[in-house]
Amino acid sequence: MGMEFLAFLASGGVMESLCNKIEHLKNLLTFIGELPEWLNYHDRFVENVQTLKRKMEALGCLEEDVNEQLEIEESRSRKKRKREVENWLRNVQTKKNEVQRIDQEVRETKIFLRPLLGSRIEKNIREVDELRQEGSFSEGLLLEAPQTKGEALLITQMVNNVTSKRNLENIWACLTDDEIVRIGVFGKEGVGKTLILSHIYNRLLENTGTFDHVYLVTVSQFSIHNLQNDIAKEVGLDPLDETDEMKRAAKLSNALQRRKKSVLILDDLRIHFPLEKVGIPTQVNGCKLILATQSSGVCRKMGCQKTVEVEPLPVEEAEKLFKVNLGLNNRTLDPEMEENVKLIVKKCDGLRRPICKMAERLRAVDDINEWRNALTEVRESKMDQ
Repeated sequence: MGMEFLAFLASGGVMESLCNKIEHLKNLLTFIGELPEWLNYHDRFVENVQTLKRKMEALGCLEEDVNEQLEIEESRSRKKRKREVENWLRNVQTKKNEVQRIDQEVRETKIFLRPLLGSRIEKNIREVDELRQEGSFSEGLLLEAPQTKGEALLITQMVNNVTSKRNLENIWACLTDDEIVRIGVFGKEGVGKTLILSHIYNRLLENTGTFDHVYLVTVSQFSIHNLQNDIAKEVGLDPLDETDEMKRAAKLSNALQRRKKSVLILDDLRIHFPLEKVGIPTQVNGCKLILATQSSGVCRKMGCQKTVEVEPLPVEEAEKLFKVNLGLNNRTLDPEMEENVKLIVKKCDGLRRPICKMAERLRAVDDINEWRNALTEVRESKMDQ
């Protein structure tokens, strides 16, 4: 009997069973010893799951805010949203889908196996934080206006004369000087300031490497509020939806500074005003300002570093301008008409606008009486200059 029992033990059945039980007991004791640490890990896991949900909700709110702001800004202008904004929105949607999958896995995984998801959850918390930081878009959501400079103006070609060319080149020299940010153009009403600035505007459009943005605003019925609106429309902020003057100025100034190499032309300015009240920046290498006015005093009070006087045309150039606008087409005038040209031009004092106006009135007019009447009007100063 004793020999049979020993043979049974030697067969390995009981020994194997006993070893397995001992091994299970060891594992159980190990688990019991590590249980507090596991419970701490599980608590951190639960906390991280809640943290991820909370941060994901905040990211979702930020996404909604960005989309609402895009809708508002895109409805006000023809600007396109930046590629980084499009990419960010796609990344947010991808992250939302991934977090939803993790949440589903957490619910379906047994409690003792949930900590295996811990590293994925921590990684997603970091990535959600990064997306929230990227979503600030401090430089704005939209690209600059598609037409960064504007359309060329349809203007009268300038008669090739020394005076006009000199005025143009003087203004252009000021524009290309990095140290000059404020340029004043002054001269009598009707002398041709608007025409010269229109040619400067078109020339800036053609020279794509000189400035990135060019804006032309005619100042009519001056007020700070109206001028802010007019500039905002050119810049692409229309409508400028602030009511407080200082906030409007700050918003306008920031928009102009973001455009860096730009030129703002203010035509027909009658009075001086503080640039900062409107929101026009004047730092070097920023937004350059050209203003046109009848008064050299306005130029001085506006702090113009350089001024260009648009002078009346000398007699010969004035007569040439008159005949060009008369549209003679190689026709010659009879002696009395020729004499009337000289007299009319003289009475116009070399001012471009009245010269062109009278020439256009007498274009294709062969009746000498009409010419005499025109001369009489000029002499009596009845013509509106």
